[in-house]
Formats: sequence, C-alpha cells, structure tokens
Amino acid sequence: MPRTYPVSLVLEGQSVLVVGGGAVATRKVEGLLPYDVSVTIVAPALTDALRALADAGRCAWRAKTYDAADLHGADIVFVATDDESVNAQAYRDASGRHLMINVADRPELCTFFLPSVLRRGRLSIAVSTEGASPLTARRLRNDLEERIPASFEAYLDLLCAWRPRVIAALPDEADRYRFWQRATDGCVQRLIDVGKLHAADELLDGILVELSRSAARS
Repeated sequence: MPRTYPVSLVLEGQSVLVVGGGAVATRKVEGLLPYDVSVTIVAPALTDALRALADAGRCAWRAKTYDAADLHGADIVFVATDDESVNAQAYRDASGRHLMINVADRPELCTFFLPSVLRRGRLSIAVSTEGASPLTARRLRNDLEERIPASFEAYLDLLCAWRPRVIAALPDEADRYRFWQRATDGCVQRLIDVGKLHAADELLDGILVELSRSAARS
C-alpha cells in the first residue's frame, strides 16, 4: 500500500517555520521564498546567506533554540538541525498539532516529502522516493531534463492561450478532444522547438478551422 499521496501545494500566504540555521536550512529557505510565504527561522546562529536574508527583511529570525511555543501560527514546519533530540521533539510537537512537518534526512519523522522537481513553465514533474534516496530522485529528474527541452514552456503557453478560442469555436466536447489530440501530436511542439512560433500558431488555426467546418456540416 502506498504511503504518500502526491499533491502540489499552493503556499502563497502560508506561514512556514524553519528550525535550524545551517546549510540545509539555507537551501530550504531559499527554495521557499519565491512562493510568497512568510518564513520564520528558529536557530541560535545562521549561515551568512540566511543572516543576509533576515537583515533584508526577507524572513524573520528568532535567535534561540527551538521549543514548542515556536509552532504558534505556523502552517508548515521544516526541521534541519544536527540535534536528534530537537528533531524528534519538533516532530512530536508538530504532529500532535496536526501540522505538516519535514525533518531533513529523517523520513520516519516526516508527514510529507520534498520531491526533486523539473519545471518547464506551467509543467512540473516531481520525482520522489519518499526519502529513501534523494540522489536517485535527482538523477531521474536530470534524465527527464535532458528529454524535455526548455521550449516546452512556450509550447504550453501557446496551448493555454488557445483554450478559450477552442471552447468558443467547438461547443461539442468530442470536437474539442479531436482538436487537442492533433494539437499535442508533436507537430506543434516541433515547430516551437526550432523557434517557429508563428507557424505553430498558424497550424493550430488551420486545425480549428477544419474542425469547425466539419462540425458545422454535421
């Protein structure tokens, strides 16, 4: 039976507590900040990078050791310390409050895991080993990175821009399905791969006109 349920979280506006101020905590904080979250760090000392972020007002810093009161107001908890007693206590405190918690390198003390993620604009591919082997997840992610070109971002943006036109022109769901089958068969993507965005747009227009005429005759 699978242990985890894959899900993508909308973190905007959430309050995140990070326990620890070392290199691992630094990576966690740097990875979180682009998602418009409120980050609070609890640690007696910080890396230079974290201190710079705190000094710039990008995150809050409580210069102290962790205790359960630090969980007040937190939505999600990340723990990255080399003190096993702190790690275990934070897990007990957070799970007792039904808070999501991730303890670095301790999968048994996690209620969620951080996958290795490949992003191409709107596309996100997450690879997780449930904490068993993060390096394996990264290797698989790198393999996918070689197979999915950077132009995939423009490809998905184009398809997204076409959705309202397709819905308006093809009221029948079966006709829309036929359109998207042809739009995603590889021809449009290959044009975008070589920088022919206008030709890709014209190809989609031709498909839509053809299916619209066919629908009108039926």
